[in-house]
Amino acid sequence: IDDITFNNQPKGLCDGACQVAVDTGTSMLAGPSDLVDKLSSMVNAKDDCSNFDELPNLGFQIGDLVLNLKPDDYMDKSSEGCSFSLM
Repeated sequence: IDDITFNNQPKGLCDGACQVAVDTGTSMLAGPSDLVDKLSSMVNAKDDCSNFDELPNLGFQIGDLVLNLKPDDYMDKSSEGCSFSLM
């Protein structure tokens, strides 16, 4: 992929060189731990879900196309709190 976006705004995390693999046998998203940690920090979701409604769409830019995930897609939200669900 060319980059990772927040609300369709490129973040310059890939320098056009992020590699991806598609695995239809799992429902989890995974990536290099340093990139996942950086994304989690940038998303800045509160453990108590208090800012859930302000979280950005997380997108994967491929050329001119951005494939977006909504917070419901990349966050685990329960009565116990919120956590970033990429591993």
